[in-house]
Amino acid sequence: MPVYDRKKVTFGHLKDLLPDASVLQVLMFLERHLEEYPHRESISSISNEKGLTRELCMLLHEHAKKEHFPFIFEKEYMENPQMGNSPQVDIGVLNIDSICYGNRKSFFSIEAKRLGKMPKAREYEYLVGRMEKGKYKECGGVERFKNEIHGKGLKHAAIIGYVQAHDFDYWHRTINSRIDALIAGTIATSAAWDEKDKLLEEYKRPLTAKFISENSRKTSRIILIHLWVNLVKTPGNGS
Repeated sequence: MPVYDRKKVTFGHLKDLLPDASVLQVLMFLERHLEEYPHRESISSISNEKGLTRELCMLLHEHAKKEHFPFIFEKEYMENPQMGNSPQVDIGVLNIDSICYGNRKSFFSIEAKRLGKMPKAREYEYLVGRMEKGKYKECGGVERFKNEIHGKGLKHAAIIGYVQAHDFDYWHRTINSRIDALIAGTIATSAAWDEKDKLLEEYKRPLTAKFISENSRKTSRIILIHLWVNLVKTPGNGS
């Protein structure tokens, strides 16, 4: 894992946000197995976010168990299980040893969002929510981390992007252009945005891409690792 810097994607520049060993282990695991996800036969007829995330969670769980990794992937992890209406992040990563001692708190959160094939009303959902029946619905992926609805107290989290139309270059330009609009105040949002929210490229490969952003929260910042997977050529997304 490289070191974090705004000019060159590195992690050493922000010492207090240096990933610990468990987070690094999860990130390397995710990057490796996302490469095989587009070839998974079970997603050939799925295009919706929840279905794709269910299959991804199953793939990750299978490999974690087979390879004897000390963590599990819990789909729709409740941020506060004492509340029936608790926010749920798409995937929570839990330490198996901690679970044995009664601690079921996720040490890494993963949200998943579609890029492409979205209804017009939801086209900004990777970043922010939308107005619905005269009320702002806080359903944006990055926005929910910025507002500590997801990943409260965590220094690192991830967003999986299911690319179902266009390519990585298109979405990199588009997402950063939308962040410019959020900074300028021309798109509705419940969070404050600045230049550091923009996605910095670490790599783009045929099937996967990786970006990093440093996102402000109320009293701190969180590093988001954006891992995108190319599903454009899978039958399930209409290609």
